[in-house]
Amino acid sequence: MPHDKELPQCSHDKGHEPQGQEAAQGSQAVEETLSSPSPVMPSNMQLVPVVEAPSNPRGPRTASLSSSGIHAACGGECDDSSSSEEESNPSTLEGLLDKKVSILMNILLLYYQRKEPISKADMVKFVIREHEALFSAILKKACMRLEVIFGLEVKEVDATNHCYGVIMKQGFTYDGMQCGELGIPKIGLLMFVLGVIFMKGHRATEEHIWQVMKQTGICCRKKHFIFGNAKQLFTDEFVKEGYLECQKGPDSHPEKYKLLWGPRAYAETTKMKVLDYMAKVYGTDPTAFPSLYEEALIDEQERAHT
Repeated sequence: MPHDKELPQCSHDKGHEPQGQEAAQGSQAVEETLSSPSPVMPSNMQLVPVVEAPSNPRGPRTASLSSSGIHAACGGECDDSSSSEEESNPSTLEGLLDKKVSILMNILLLYYQRKEPISKADMVKFVIREHEALFSAILKKACMRLEVIFGLEVKEVDATNHCYGVIMKQGFTYDGMQCGELGIPKIGLLMFVLGVIFMKGHRATEEHIWQVMKQTGICCRKKHFIFGNAKQLFTDEFVKEGYLECQKGPDSHPEKYKLLWGPRAYAETTKMKVLDYMAKVYGTDPTAFPSLYEEALIDEQERAHT
């Protein structure tokens, strides 16, 4: 595929100086809005189709991403032709910054697919632009969405040059990119199912899981625009990988099943991590679920002594 100009894989240039005064004016109020807790569910996300990283039989690709690839991940929103009038209007600033959060999330996902770090300089150049004063707030919210939807974490890998890597959530050894919708990590969906099971007393019927999933826009009989066939993921892929167990209910006609945590889930995550994830989904704190939080604390203590 032809490339436009190549982007640096991890720029060693110092970050750009903020341009203009618009970002500074009223930035505190906007930053509080961006940082405020709110439910982060897949049905609420502005997600454009992400450019799938092509496989390379010769090994991992070391060349950097092209600007055309970044443009596709932005959905055409991060070029220099955007309206300066819109960006200078305080009434639309909040909406513009939220759009930048969505665009940045897509770009971070793209870099995860390519297993390449991304620099602050590139994030500012292609997404943040003149709102660099709000870089931390925009990045924080993009990271939260990336974690909740895809189960990915963003870590600074080079403090000197401000380069960031996107990795699987700590403990997991599987991201689900090989199944269903290729190139889309599914750890977030797995964490959500594990959370629903934990909150339902360690076992949940398929019917209950789909009732909860419907709140996120994921339905049993419909192909999801991000995750594809979710039912196949739950009952086939996650079971095959050992993250879930599927038990048939006694004397059930038609057949009904309950889902439980599988051995790989117990090995790679904890009740506290799953509860913390679910709290982020619902925009609250793990202590908002007292009995579950107490159970998770006991589990942490038992793990510490084994």
